[in-house]
Amino acid sequence: MTQKRTLDLDKVIAAATELIENQGLPETTMPNLAKALGVRSQSLYHYVKNRAQLLSLVAASRIRLLYQALVDQLIGLSGQDALLKFADIVRDWLRHDQALAVLLYHLNEFPDDSAIVQEVMSILELGDKLHLRTEHIASQHALVGAVLGYVFLDRMSKDAETPEEADRNYHDMILRLVNPSTESQLPTSVSN
Repeated sequence: MTQKRTLDLDKVIAAATELIENQGLPETTMPNLAKALGVRSQSLYHYVKNRAQLLSLVAASRIRLLYQALVDQLIGLSGQDALLKFADIVRDWLRHDQALAVLLYHLNEFPDDSAIVQEVMSILELGDKLHLRTEHIASQHALVGAVLGYVFLDRMSKDAETPEEADRNYHDMILRLVNPSTESQLPTSVSN
């Protein structure tokens, strides 16, 4: 008697997440995923219609975990404390969740109605609830871009920055986006 396989969407998403983390996004293909799960590629199409939907669902599942961590850790905070905590949680999450970090860098490749875009919107809506009161606040796009860019550069950097210096510089970047100085930060031009 043969044993019936118990494949479901959660197992497909978990295996795809593991593939992204261990082999990278280019290697996360339907045939490679099927091989990892010990099924035929055609079996995967019972759960997702294509690779793009699969990747969107992987990212959405990771973002839901991030969202819950944000909600749990932001309770009782407001203003600058909430902003910095929000930024720290997202930065630290993306440092450790390679699958989500990689997929967020490809966010513009997903349609507006995809699962990943919908979950990113929930994070942005949570960020709106921080209610920062300043006329100079940068757009959320700038804040999200700054956090993602920081994480990307942090992964590539081999600087000898201590963890304390890294936190201080990161917080300084976030605070400058929220409340930029009225003085011009641009260098003066040099004439020849």
